[in-house]
Amino acid sequence: MTQPTPLMSAEEFAERARQIVATMHGHAAHRAIDLLTNDVLRGLGYGEGIEIFEAMVGHWHDADALYPHAGPCPDCERRAAEQLSGRRAA
Repeated sequence: MTQPTPLMSAEEFAERARQIVATMHGHAAHRAIDLLTNDVLRGLGYGEGIEIFEAMVGHWHDADALYPHAGPCPDCERRAAEQLSGRRAA
């Protein structure tokens, strides 16, 4: 289980969120906001739940498609296409 991080004030959270949206976009901004909120939740003692969340959504953060993405997971689509092309080549 992850260790709780020190809590930040509501003002600090808002300022960090403002910085993220002012300097980032797409998946990079989404990932940064996720990490920011994860830090807050860890500080409140929800680290185990955050570990579960991060394990399930990591592939979305690495996706090549622009945010927001409508439809199936781009990484899952890529893997399925690679598997299909591998079957055809075999």
